[in-house]
Amino acid sequence: METFLVHGPVDRISILEKQVRSLLEWQRIMSGSGIRSYGAESPASTIDEILLSSARDQDVTMSSDIKIPLQSQPEKPGTLVAVHILDILERYGHNTTSSKQTWLGKLDFLPAIQKYVDTGTPVRMILPAFPFKSPNKVEKVMGALPDLGEELALAHLNGLCTTITELYQPGAEITILSDGLVYSDILGVPDQEVWAYGESLREMATSKGLQHIRFARIVDLLEIHDNLDKDQYTTHASCYRRELIAKFGDPNFDVRRQISDDKDTCMTYRGYLKFLTVDLKRCSSIEVISTKGRFKKHVKEVATAMIVRGKIFAKALQSGFSDYVRLSIHPSTGKTKLPIQLIPQSANTFGMTPWHCSIAVGIDSSYRTVHAADVALTHDLVHRNGRPYCFREKSDLYDWGEMKVSFEHLYPCGLIVRPSTGIVGQSSLRDIDMAKLRGLSESQCPIIVRGLMDTNEWNLFISKAHKFGKVVSPLRGADGRFVPEEKVLKGISDAVVDIDNAALPTVENDVVPLATMRDSRVQETTEGLATTLKAPDSTSPRFELSTYTSTPPTSSPPTLFAASRLFFQHLPFSHTAETLEAVMWRTPDAESTSTANTSSAHALVVRHPVHKTPCLRWHDQWAVSETQLPRMHVAVENASQNLAGMVDRLLGDRRVCLRFACETGDLVVYDSLGVLRAGGVGASSSDGGVWRVGID
Repeated sequence: METFLVHGPVDRISILEKQVRSLLEWQRIMSGSGIRSYGAESPASTIDEILLSSARDQDVTMSSDIKIPLQSQPEKPGTLVAVHILDILERYGHNTTSSKQTWLGKLDFLPAIQKYVDTGTPVRMILPAFPFKSPNKVEKVMGALPDLGEELALAHLNGLCTTITELYQPGAEITILSDGLVYSDILGVPDQEVWAYGESLREMATSKGLQHIRFARIVDLLEIHDNLDKDQYTTHASCYRRELIAKFGDPNFDVRRQISDDKDTCMTYRGYLKFLTVDLKRCSSIEVISTKGRFKKHVKEVATAMIVRGKIFAKALQSGFSDYVRLSIHPSTGKTKLPIQLIPQSANTFGMTPWHCSIAVGIDSSYRTVHAADVALTHDLVHRNGRPYCFREKSDLYDWGEMKVSFEHLYPCGLIVRPSTGIVGQSSLRDIDMAKLRGLSESQCPIIVRGLMDTNEWNLFISKAHKFGKVVSPLRGADGRFVPEEKVLKGISDAVVDIDNAALPTVENDVVPLATMRDSRVQETTEGLATTLKAPDSTSPRFELSTYTSTPPTSSPPTLFAASRLFFQHLPFSHTAETLEAVMWRTPDAESTSTANTSSAHALVVRHPVHKTPCLRWHDQWAVSETQLPRMHVAVENASQNLAGMVDRLLGDRRVCLRFACETGDLVVYDSLGVLRAGGVGASSSDGGVWRVGID
């Protein structure tokens, strides 16, 4: 049984009784406000109950360090919303406390979030970060301007805010306060380079439509020069630094004692030592330091100076953004600021910041933060818009022969393939090497091929589908109906959308998602979910190949692609792919309590037949309001039913799930074992004119 340590035993029965009593009142309050409820949890009426409920939902143990009064008074209606906002922040955070304990600063941050909720204003966060690229542009980074690393980081932060906005209608925003001028003179980085880096970041956020990202500079804290240009900035940069130090510096600050006594400061200092050892190797201002001992001493001096400047900067930040929730890019306990990992890495790994690293894109579509020198021999350097963009693992799958193409890597997953600049409008679907496309789609999913001619030619599409692999399910035409079997293949007279291809809520006019699982332990197909349809005789296809004959209306929700690899990467610490492999589930008929109307049991996790990685098999528990079909309920076997809520939530998590708006002419392919797809939630019809076919 799970334990929740909150200064003494907790009467769970009493808590649950209070939650039930407050349910109707809570629903009344929520239905009349601008706040959308989060999940299907029962409400809690006191702060300790709310935090206990939150901890259960997060599947963590509450730390005994969190001080919660035993006699809590009933909280305001917005308290539950505020706690759930903190839950989102905690999921995006990366604290150095025990992985199974809740965030230590959670209760301390609650009043700040509560204030925003009570006033119905956006949750505002401040992140001091994105100063400039590392001075070591030989071994660490590829250049002085933002690249794929910054692109991923900004998308990640924007996703955090969007997730909060889905829960809390007024929304959220993150202001990035560049600390470039605070440290640039210490590290020998030209002020012109700091300006160019910041301007490029702003252009990147605008071009990507990142609506929740704001930017600020040091001069904003000094309340001077509202509309700076490059010349003003670079001319007066040294003056800004002096004024910052004069206004916010503390002559009595004992930096050595601070490093010794404060755990968070010590961790920051050690982090500085680590990256400065590499950064300063290529710094022209210290090339005269010849001995290892003198270099090591200089690194410590610079790290200490950065702690002092950081203290000054923190005081200035507090002065100018006192009401903002403080985020941090440095590992910490999370007591006073929440550490955010800008580019999520594997579990228990706090990745490097994008200005201290390069991005290595793996053939498995992973994004690793690395030093450039470490992957120079194993990866190709990719340029975009004339400047270095990322390193990509070497593979023949990216060589499409005479068909010259470029590759755009998406957040959090997916790949867009386009004809190279200068030949758009000249490449055709008939030119694609389908073997290369299939090879890439076994790990880089989904793949969207955009900008080709002839993608809407019927006979060519069918021909290419057969070259991709064995066509095993009939085509779904642009009108949403299935094409007669004689036009596509022999021997199949009926079809449905498989569960593998519709994991999240999908609105269909004439089909029901049914399960046909690829698992040696389960060979039966689902029956009985609808009287007018039946599952196909074969197992579900490995791939789905689609082409869009028209662009869906702008009001249509995007298509969702949830990657199994990312699902397992972001699992709560109490779960692993190995423990989930033992879990089975089934889909009872929601209209009947009879076990006779229950589907066969399915494994939650199966192994990919090619690379043997774990793949999730699931069916979302959609609500009646989201579909014309009966409510789908998933019953979890040999594990807690709470697991279903965790799976549903994580599948829709923006760190796991790509939202993509397809256009006319797009050719889309994905591996249904590695990715779960759904049309837009809440759509009233099929997602645009689209032909789809299943392939093994």
